[in-house]
Amino acid sequence: MRLSGWIAAGALAFAAMGARAQPARKPLVDPFPLRFPLAEAGSLEIEGHIAGQPRVQGGIVYFTTREGHLTAVVASSRSVLSRSSASPADPGRPAQAGDLVLRTDADTLRAIDGRGQTAWEFKAEGAIAADPVRAGRRIYFGDSERMFYCLDAATGRVRWRRRLQGAPMRPAVVAGGRVAVAASNSVVYRLSATGGSILSWQAVPSRVIYELAAAGPIVLISSASPTVTALDMRTGKTAGQYEASGSPVAGAVWSPPCVVLFVEDEASGRQKLVFLRSR
Repeated sequence: MRLSGWIAAGALAFAAMGARAQPARKPLVDPFPLRFPLAEAGSLEIEGHIAGQPRVQGGIVYFTTREGHLTAVVASSRSVLSRSSASPADPGRPAQAGDLVLRTDADTLRAIDGRGQTAWEFKAEGAIAADPVRAGRRIYFGDSERMFYCLDAATGRVRWRRRLQGAPMRPAVVAGGRVAVAASNSVVYRLSATGGSILSWQAVPSRVIYELAAAGPIVLISSASPTVTALDMRTGKTAGQYEASGSPVAGAVWSPPCVVLFVEDEASGRQKLVFLRSR
């Protein structure tokens, strides 16, 4: 064998030995998994009335009010971090899809590249009411004609489409190869993310379904009913429920280790944030 062959063989053997010596990586474990039953850990009354859907980023809950204020609350300490005048909401706020920006205009979805040029556009059967959601190389959204779509993010081509019994009302939640879709027929559908088949559905005791929230493999379902339901995306089964102390005014959010509810007292009209933790 030539010298170069001996060197190559030795390198391969050394690499194999090093690979065997590497300790096996342990799978990542969620330090704050959502488990039921839940118990109230505290509450925080707010000034004004919540408008739109609150958001969570880095353990901070952000919400705007009809009175024109933006409030940031630290979920772990249940304290107000800041409160300022809110800028006017922009209903056309674009969604990101990698290096593309997604814009909706009635029944048309456009992907805009970094030069401001249209990379592709897609015309749906009906009006696109909720923001599209990007997950990996795919984009998911629905329209007013009860059609739900999965597009290729790079080309805008249809991967699959599925007509539902109700019109998709809110942005979808994608988790573990499944898609949760809240529809106008008081049902949350659980679809296959790859092929669009309906795997199961969850009836909701209200015509009003707020925006869904992901909590690991769990999706939180909130409606005008005081019952907040946790749907396990892996099995399609109910992981737990919680009865709120007032009428919900927005969808529950997950800020580990807390589920945060937004409720209104019917007698006083005052609104508050309610923080729930596993018992």
